[in-house]
Amino acid sequence: MGRVWLPPAVFTFIAIVFFLGSRASSASAAARITDEQREFASFIDGYLAGVQRERSIPGMAFAAVRNGEILYLKGYGVADAASETPVTPDGTMFRVGPISRLATGIAMMQLVERGRVSLDEDVNAYLRRWKLPEAFGAPVTIRLMMTQTAGFDCKKLEVRAPTSEDERSYGVRLHKTMPARSAAPGRFHCRSDMSYALIGAIIERYSRQDFAPAIKRHVFQPLGMGSSTFSPAPDELRRIAVGYSAAGRPLPYEYRYDMPAMSMSTTASDMARFMTAMLAGGVIGGNRVLGDMYAKSMMRRHFSPHPMIDGVGLGYLEKRVLGWRTLRQTGNMDGYSGFLMLLPEKGLGVFFAANVSGLDFYDEMASAIVRRFFPFPGGGKEDKKPAEGSPGPALTRDVAGNYRTNLISRRTAEKSARMFADQVEVSVDGGSLLLEHTVEKIPPTRWVPSSPDIRAGAAFSGDLFQRVDDNANLEPEYLFFQRDGEGRVEAMVMGSVSRTYDRLKTHEGRRWQVGLIILFALTALVSFSGCIVGNEINRWKLLWDKDLRSDTELWNISSIFCLAQISFVIGLAASIYFKGHEFSVFVPYQVKALFVVPLGGTLLLAWLWFRIAANVLNPEHHWAEKLLIAAVACVETGYLFFLADWRLLGFMF
Repeated sequence: MGRVWLPPAVFTFIAIVFFLGSRASSASAAARITDEQREFASFIDGYLAGVQRERSIPGMAFAAVRNGEILYLKGYGVADAASETPVTPDGTMFRVGPISRLATGIAMMQLVERGRVSLDEDVNAYLRRWKLPEAFGAPVTIRLMMTQTAGFDCKKLEVRAPTSEDERSYGVRLHKTMPARSAAPGRFHCRSDMSYALIGAIIERYSRQDFAPAIKRHVFQPLGMGSSTFSPAPDELRRIAVGYSAAGRPLPYEYRYDMPAMSMSTTASDMARFMTAMLAGGVIGGNRVLGDMYAKSMMRRHFSPHPMIDGVGLGYLEKRVLGWRTLRQTGNMDGYSGFLMLLPEKGLGVFFAANVSGLDFYDEMASAIVRRFFPFPGGGKEDKKPAEGSPGPALTRDVAGNYRTNLISRRTAEKSARMFADQVEVSVDGGSLLLEHTVEKIPPTRWVPSSPDIRAGAAFSGDLFQRVDDNANLEPEYLFFQRDGEGRVEAMVMGSVSRTYDRLKTHEGRRWQVGLIILFALTALVSFSGCIVGNEINRWKLLWDKDLRSDTELWNISSIFCLAQISFVIGLAASIYFKGHEFSVFVPYQVKALFVVPLGGTLLLAWLWFRIAANVLNPEHHWAEKLLIAAVACVETGYLFFLADWRLLGFMF
């Protein structure tokens, strides 16, 4: 009998021990997870409470995930200051601006995974209604649009739609709203939200439905993101936090013609699921939204001008934080601010959203989180900086000059908004470079040529520098000057492709521009004075020589020209001051009518030059007066070239 019951008894004993051991192990793991969550919550809660207090943020939401588990999920403040509705992480929706590109990118990669489209095919192969015009002898591809290296201008005029219906039918207007191409494809990174609008149009074609329902069906539903949408229904609109300006003024809901790039609304809870899926290779809870290879492809580097410069993936921007490679996207738009960061090596995802414009502390927050929980990979070797004057490659002095951010519309009148904007002046100071900002109050920084081991084997056309002065970051910072095929410097990239600056010609430097404007103003003063003095001379017959008189006709023409141009500048400045916030929806016809004045000025100036030529041999006018009026006409001609350079001569919208 003992032999009959012994094996079952032993088996039962082993099973009980195994079960209890498993329970103990699970309990221990749960305790560890709970401790990690508690530690993270204590840290981030105090940090965000301080941020909210210092920056007067009405409402915020925060989510953090780690290895498939939620580390922290919380709402702060109010979604609506008037009703004092509290923010909740799963109930309050925030608009997340450019973070929308990540959802759009997933939908496009689904088409790539199914073989419907190719990342490197000419995008015109997928367009039916119209085609992108040829330029620079190279096609625009989906990969270039997703990395925002297709060469499109950064356009802001008339990108907002007046109604929800206009927003949903954005694809019909794409041929009118697409910005011009100002750079060869694949050369530079330049944020152009309309690139993703074009991607959205391709998604619409192959999904056979409008963009918003297509994303909901193919992205949000598989991820379980039930509170996320690109086109909110009335009940969802009531859940969206009211957006506020930096001054605390409530802002209306903003419809966009670049909807696939900007119009996503979501909750912190939904974004926790999104980050969990992306870090797990496109799967969550058994639901796969994207193949592992394609999800990882979105997060790998697809473009960078140099290995030491943070590049860009398919929708994500790279950023080294204390030595770790992170992927991020900001979510700033009128009334809202947002930030998403993934640290794939540690399975960490962080999402932040607020209902106020203009927040910019994301680098600080990312550094605080990484420094607290994942400090110094590689034993802290990343924090070493070269000493000034240390041996390295020879300094190439042709990098000196003026640089301006490439986030500018080079082909429209919108370019003039950058006339007095900040520029970076690069000068050679001994064996190093000195970078100074012309407007922004940022301390000058010093850079030296990079060490030979960094440059070795890098098949990139340009010059790499490393920062040497003290700074808040505990890791190297690099500066890269990109050269064209003929060896001329054409751009400067400061640390990341998101901070790319165009090399400016000498006359485009801020000091030259201010000098030219002063010269034009003095010329107008001379013209007005010549008109007044000349008429008085002829009236009172105050002759400086016998039988001579002033050529008042030429002075009158010149004065009319100057008066008209001054009226144009004042009218344009007043329009921008009082109505400029409306230009992103529509530039009023009254404002466009102002641009008749410079065009009329070209005709007036042509007549002035004709009359000057006709009076060259006229003995009734003094030669000194002829030279003076010719000089005035030369400056006025230069003024028209100045307007043309800033796209103010003609109807360029």
